[in-house]
Amino acid sequence: MPAQAISLDTSISDPIAALKRVGGVRSSGRTRNLAIAAALGAAAAVVAIAAPSLVHKFGDALVRALHADPVFVIGGIGFELASFAGYIALFWYVASRSSSRIGLRASAEISLAGTAATRLLPTAGAGGAALTFWSLRRAGQDNRGATRTLLSFLVVLYSVFLGSIAVAGILLATSGAVPFELSAIPAAVASSAIVLALVFAVRHRPDAAPSGRLQNVSHAVGGAVREALVLVRRPDGRLAGALAWWGFDMLVLWATFNAFGAPPAAGVMVLGYFLGQVANTVPLPGAASGGMVGAFLALGMPAEVVLPAVLAYRAIAIWTPVPAGAAALAGLRRRVRGWAAEDGVEVGAAEDEAAVIPLPTRMPVPATHEAIPLAA
Repeated sequence: MPAQAISLDTSISDPIAALKRVGGVRSSGRTRNLAIAAALGAAAAVVAIAAPSLVHKFGDALVRALHADPVFVIGGIGFELASFAGYIALFWYVASRSSSRIGLRASAEISLAGTAATRLLPTAGAGGAALTFWSLRRAGQDNRGATRTLLSFLVVLYSVFLGSIAVAGILLATSGAVPFELSAIPAAVASSAIVLALVFAVRHRPDAAPSGRLQNVSHAVGGAVREALVLVRRPDGRLAGALAWWGFDMLVLWATFNAFGAPPAAGVMVLGYFLGQVANTVPLPGAASGGMVGAFLALGMPAEVVLPAVLAYRAIAIWTPVPAGAAALAGLRRRVRGWAAEDGVEVGAAEDEAAVIPLPTRMPVPATHEAIPLAA
């Protein structure tokens, strides 16, 4: 079976046109259709079983949302802006080490456009990754360099994600504050993923020629983890952007819970937030909201509080970056044309090769960690 990939033609100078290529993901149609059908079937079953109660509680949630404390809502918007500032700072640090063209302003344009695409398009995060990869290619990096930059950035970013689930799950499992299986199992899965990634990094051989899906994945992940370790080995304040991205976004949810007067305990907040984010991997509209609601309900939070809080959180998280993302796309279009002019390349030149983001089994093999130029 051919590997899953997103094809982006780097001859396209318009990021909006490039982003539309995300719709061309070459995944197995049968697998995708089965996944969508299963998700819709499960949702239909839940609604059929609990429809009267859900409809009543959803109506109450909408009424409560109209009476939310505006101070916390405004505070939530501020937290979301701070979250994006952290994302931009981290991307700036990682990308600028491999391309002198990626400064603070370019990082802001790429980050805002990419994260807006991720939150608006139900593509399991592929929209933002595709646009980021395309931008790195237009900045002059080849497939291997752009893949290395993107993967190392994601490893740093998601190490906070996995670490938070592991720590919060372990603390809650030992305290008995929530059912053991709801805390211990996520903690075990997250810890196993971290250990597995480190094993891949230890076994990584830059000159190896992997074959097969598992070897390609392990080689790519191992190389990315080694790259990320090089990044964190030389401390830089912008690395705190990984903590800011998740931490301030979680504070948005904390603010919306407070807007309705009942925030959960800190451990429940952390675990529920990160477990809910796992639903972002499902390429269906509303999956993230549903996953987060389900996580907090399973952790014992009352539905009349969870529903309005999560709805308000998702509204802030989705729509806050939209105006900035639209402006960033316009700025990125001008920047890409400027890069093309600097390189003496005609915009839209047909000779540019198509760039491919393999997801996840045929990623271009990242070079050794020494390939990232170290900051002076």
